[in-house]
Order: sequence, then structure tokens, then C-alpha cells
Amino acid sequence: MIRWAILMLSGFSACACSSEKARGFFAQEALQERDAANLGLTRTEEDKFIVMRDTRHCGDGGEYRLRNGAAVPLAVTAPHAFHDRGTGELAMGILLRSRAAAAAQNTVARDGSDGCKALDVAREDEHLFTQFALGFSDRFPDGLVVQLHGFDGARRSTARAEEAAAIVSNGTPSPGLDTLDLADCLSRALAPHAVLLYPAETNELGAEDNAQGKALRKEGGARFAHIELSADLREAMISDEQLLASFAACLEEAAA
Repeated sequence: MIRWAILMLSGFSACACSSEKARGFFAQEALQERDAANLGLTRTEEDKFIVMRDTRHCGDGGEYRLRNGAAVPLAVTAPHAFHDRGTGELAMGILLRSRAAAAAQNTVARDGSDGCKALDVAREDEHLFTQFALGFSDRFPDGLVVQLHGFDGARRSTARAEEAAAIVSNGTPSPGLDTLDLADCLSRALAPHAVLLYPAETNELGAEDNAQGKALRKEGGARFAHIELSADLREAMISDEQLLASFAACLEEAAA
């Protein structure tokens, strides 16, 4: 039986299918070749994953990797893999080093620097990235959707945010006990890197306008966690296997 573990490696700004159909597609336990084709995706099998891709030039259909076997109800996503360098690599690394049920990243640059149409999927209510989050929530209503972002400390307006290594939020001014527990776990796992909680410890980068977070809250079901990572921390986790494993373990614990 095919269980979830999806790696989305491209944005999806326009789809011939309805949002409802796309959401239902991602909510399925087993995804068939015919259903993938209806979304403009090809389907292949690689190692322990089923992979579906939009193979068109600048195709916005995405790439999806499904794991065989049981998984933790965790989706790790990176909507700005070009702009927030390293976040896509981290999302993939967490998928491979954990039992996460899903991971996602876009490959359409938000500023059009890749020669394709500019697209910020974290701001798109009807984008497939959002339907992916909602479909995951339908499949795992008690699960957790994590978004990884990157920030430049020099562009922050407060010294505390400038010096932070990570900023954790749930996209609202009220983080809740699960978000507090995640921030505490990350503080221990990433020490001495400073982890801040929004809005109690910083009022910056709270993701209150994030499209996927808003959609999940509106529909109910899976929770949402937004994690901003400094360039130094991203580089450290990419080069330090144990540090990345510790980060992944906190995400798994939060989703369990």
C-alpha cells in the first residue's frame, strides 16, 4: 500500500483542473498515472518513491515523490527554493532523513530570475501548493505542515531578529502550546543558535498573510508551522548531518 511522502519540486500557478480536483488528488492514499496525467504530470518510479513531474519547460505542475510504507504525518515545504537558498535542499534532506510523510518545494523563482513567470506560491490562494497543503490535511487531519523560509538578518528592523538563527510561528499572533513546544525543541536542538518565537520574542516574520497557513486554518485539520532560517543556520544544517537530524527530529516530534 502506498503511503504518503511527497516531494514537490516546482510551482503550479495554473491548472486545467479545478482546485477541488487538485485537493482531492493530494488527499488520496494511492495516486494513479491517469490522475497524474489529468494534472499535466508524468509518473515514474525511482527507488522507494513514486515520482510525478511536470516535464514542460517552465512547467508549473510540480514534482511529487511518494514514499512506500508508513510515515509520520509531517509535510515539510519550501515555497521559495530559489530566493531562500538552501531551503529546498533542507526540505529534501529532512524527507530522506526522517519518516516525514511529505515534503515540497517550488522551482519557479518568485522574481522571475529563472526566465519563467515570477511566482510567489506562498501568496497564492488557488495555487497547487495550497491545494497540496489542503489535500495533505484531508489525508492527515492531525498532521503538521511546516514551511521553511530564509531571511537576511541585515534586513531586519530589530537587533534581536537580526541576530536570530530561526523564528518560529504558526502564522497567527497566538502560537498555541504545540508551536511553543516546537520552538522549545528547536532551541535545544540547535543551541547555541538562537531560536525566537513570534510574537512573544520578536514581532517580525510572523507569516500572518501566508496563503497556505490561512487556508489550513480556514478549513481546519492539519496544523501549520512557519520557520524562518538565517543564512548561517541554513549553511550549518546543510553541512552538519547531526544538526539537520536534530532539526528533523523536532519536526517529527511536533507532528507525532
